Amino acid sequence: MEFMQVPIFAPLHEYDAAGMFTLPHLVALFICVFALVIGLRVSFRYLSENHLIRVTRVIAWVVTLLELVKIGYKFYYGYTEIDSWLPLSFCSLFIYASFMSGYGKGVIKRLGESFIIIGGIVGGVSFLLMPTTSLMNYPIWHFLSLHSLIFHVLMIYLNVLYLRYVPELICLKSYGYFSAYFLGATMICLILNKYYEANLMIIQKPLRIPIAFVQDIYRYQPSLYTLLAITSYLLAPALFMMGIKFFFTHRVVTKRQEETTSK
Repeated sequence: MEFMQVPIFAPLHEYDAAGMFTLPHLVALFICVFALVIGLRVSFRYLSENHLIRVTRVIAWVVTLLELVKIGYKFYYGYTEIDSWLPLSFCSLFIYASFMSGYGKGVIKRLGESFIIIGGIVGGVSFLLMPTTSLMNYPIWHFLSLHSLIFHVLMIYLNVLYLRYVPELICLKSYGYFSAYFLGATMICLILNKYYEANLMIIQKPLRIPIAFVQDIYRYQPSLYTLLAITSYLLAPALFMMGIKFFFTHRVVTKRQEETTSK
């Protein structure tokens, strides 16, 4: 694995980390937003609902390949703690959801597409604004930083495509599927965290989350932080879903009023 020896795959702490809310982070954020806007504009022009499954499948394989390279990097340098390489974070659920939505049927398909349409933007935007993992450890040009940025941009991109072509998925039933999928993964994380003393899903420790009261809660009572973290993972997508539902409802009502007025 000689390619691991090039600077883009440099070991941890060999170069200064990009950091959060620094110039490299803000520049990267601008580039991500610009690329996302261009990608969506092109997609809206040339893609239709019939292409959605194909796009989902392509993205599923792209994020899987990126994740496999990441895991290879971790093992190459001996970073073998389970929460260092096992893809079981909130955003990692996007990998499995893409395959479930792209290749599954029935309940399996609904679980996947519900996570994509309800959790994609929330997870993607949260990381791009507060990259508490990779950018806090590696320079912006490092593979792990680029991997994280591309991964979360794809989460947002696919979520927006689903909102455009299958907005009917934004409903209470989908939130039920989303919650079941997330809570099932969370139960696995809680078991593994206890057994390996890990921090999968970042539900045991808040790491570098720049919110003072969250850090205070963890110091006061770690189990209370865990409950807060799980609740936040469920609450943020719920609020997002309600906002999107209101937007679509308002747009339909406005359109009907305009049609009535024009007559």
